[in-house]
Amino acid sequence: MGWKDDPIVGKAGTPAIDIRPGSGAPQLIATSANPYSAGRYPLGRIYTVGDTATLRETDVLTGVEKRTYTQRVTRVDAEADRVEFNNGIVVTDMMGNTLKTGKVEYDVPVQFSPAEIQVGKKWRAVFIRQDRRGPSNAYYDVQITRREKVVVLAGEFDAFRLESQGWNTTHGARLEVNLWLVPGLIYPVKREWITRNKRGQFTNTERHELVSLRQQAIGL
Repeated sequence: MGWKDDPIVGKAGTPAIDIRPGSGAPQLIATSANPYSAGRYPLGRIYTVGDTATLRETDVLTGVEKRTYTQRVTRVDAEADRVEFNNGIVVTDMMGNTLKTGKVEYDVPVQFSPAEIQVGKKWRAVFIRQDRRGPSNAYYDVQITRREKVVVLAGEFDAFRLESQGWNTTHGARLEVNLWLVPGLIYPVKREWITRNKRGQFTNTERHELVSLRQQAIGL
């Protein structure tokens, strides 16, 4: 499956994607025609001002709910390869790779989202993280490990699972991020972010799951 000549765009006043709790997830990608492959698909993300996602954050270890929050696209600058959410609180590139989240900034977008999704694909994301403690050097080794069904509040999705392990070499912290991506959707349907310090103690155990999503266009 390759890029279509034109993106899928919702009719006036109607988003191309409108996922609500309990409404079920749309079937966006077909089963691969190759029985030995999970298929190869473009990422297919198109950001439009007004696109809105609601997500639930829980603790990976305990399952305790921390919050439900909303992110809305408030600015898109394709020429600068920049998308802003909630008036710049979060900033990504046009593929959704993070440049800024709250008071944490990165010197380059942290590439968890590739241009093309295929099981077995591997790469390394290297970056400098800037936070209240100053700059630190870090990296992730990322691999698309499999295609699987994943259930969140927004519904059941046919998704690709990305597993990432790495280190913050400045602070000696072990890093782990798992993502479940659906080609065409501008947000992961599920994300787990786990960090351990140099003594092996957990310092961050976040899980974020999609509750609802409204977006104006799909690039599949």
